[in-house]
Parts: sequence; structure tokens; C-alpha cells
Amino acid sequence: MLSHGLKMNDNKTEFIIFGTPIQLNKVECSDIDVGGAAVEKVDIVKNLGVNFDSVMNFDKHISSKIKIAFHNIHNIRKISKYLTGASVERLIHGLVFSHLDYCNSLLYGLPNFQIQRCQKIQNFAARLICGTGYRDHITPVLKNLHWLPTESRIQYKILTLVYKSVSGCAPIYLQTLCNRKTSSYSLRSCDSNELVVPRIKHKTLGGRAFAYVGPALWNSVPREIRESSTLIIFKRRLKTYLFELAFR
Repeated sequence: MLSHGLKMNDNKTEFIIFGTPIQLNKVECSDIDVGGAAVEKVDIVKNLGVNFDSVMNFDKHISSKIKIAFHNIHNIRKISKYLTGASVERLIHGLVFSHLDYCNSLLYGLPNFQIQRCQKIQNFAARLICGTGYRDHITPVLKNLHWLPTESRIQYKILTLVYKSVSGCAPIYLQTLCNRKTSSYSLRSCDSNELVVPRIKHKTLGGRAFAYVGPALWNSVPREIRESSTLIIFKRRLKTYLFELAFR
């Protein structure tokens, strides 16, 4: 910090310890001393608009995004009778999905009930656009709108990042996490554009890391999608594949 002419703001600096509940119970630390200033330990920190909690369950982050999305849906609903269906859908994408999709790749591997909280917002938005009743089945509505469910949208985001990484369009720190399979032998997996899936010790957190999830999901999609020549073609093929997988 000194070499870059930066100075720590004592009043705004805090730190957090990440780990499983069992690991955190073994840690006894309330604050640390940095340059004579006491830095307080907190359970939740905000970085780039994302609320990170110590056990990485993103409960507060999801609650925050749902609150904003529901508020915007409520406002859109008030004026929907003055708008066309296409206009309502554009507002939903701009004011609702922009919040639900922001950094949603971090939600991969969370318990299903957390994903369903986001899915309920998407369902509510779909009912608003199509005028569907609350008791009507939502699957045909989502299918008619050609919307990917929340879980598929998360996978779509991760796989898009992987494609950019293997194509050299992503930042270096992401490219280094996506390594193609190589071998001195003539193996079919080496010719199918598959990536190395690293071993993990702790499935709870390690199984959700991009270094593991990215290659694992990449290897699971058809070869035709992985070998798409451009990002536009890749996105189109990937959405079709995930759509058919979700509504088959």
C-alpha cells in the first residue's frame, strides 16, 4: 500500500474469516492490530455489491437481491396496464433479472431451498408478463417465455466464463484455472477439448470453487458446444442445451 501511495482507513477497514461452522468455532479472534489500529472482525462483508458471509451461504446476499427485485416487480405491476407485454418483459429484464443474475455464479452448489428463493421471484415475474394466475402451473409459462430456470442460469454463467477462459478472452487469473487435458498417450479425452478437473479435499466449499466447478461442468456438456467457433454460437447452443435439459 505504501508503494502505491495508499493508506488504510481505520474506520472503514474490517476483516472476515471464512470456513465451515466447525472450523469457525475453533477460531477465537475478535480483532487484529494493523499499524497500531484495531481492525474489527465481522461476519459479513460487502465486496463489489456482493455480501459475503463467513460460512459462504450467501443468505443475506440473496435476501438483499430478492428484496430489490420484488420491489421493482411491484412497481412494474402498478403500471403494467399501461404497457404492452413486450415493454413489461423489457422492464423485467432490466430491473429484475439484472439483480438476480449479478454474480449468480457464486450461488452454485448452495442448498436447493436457497436457489428456490430466487426461482420464486422469476416465477412471479413470469406470471406478471403472461397474466397467469397464482394457482396455475408455472413450468409451461417459463417454457413459453423461453426462460432458463435459476439453476440453469447459474450454470450458463459459469460455462460462459469457462468458454472465455479457454478462448483467451478472460482475465489471466481465470485462464490459469482452466487447463486442457494433455497426455503422452493418444487418449480420446485429450482430443475432445475437455479440461482437467482438480481433486478437492473439502466438498462443502472446494466443490463450489470455479477451479473445480468450471472444468466439471465444461466436460459435461456435448462436444459440439465446447467446440463452438465464436462466443455467440456457443451461447446459442448452450442455452438450447440447458433449456432442453430443464424442460425435457
